[in-house]
Amino acid sequence: MKVLAMNGSARKDGNTAILINTVLDELNKEGIETEMVQLSGKIIEPCKAC
Repeated sequence: MKVLAMNGSARKDGNTAILINTVLDELNKEGIETEMVQLSGKIIEPCKAC
């Protein structure tokens, strides 16, 4: 099993990231693979109806 966490907060290393990392650390201790994606700084554009 793998858990993907997405941090949508504007502050990359803020409180949200701290809480997400706390949860992911506990999951890692149980042998569950985890990954966090930081959305801050990424350009996310709306659909262009290609």
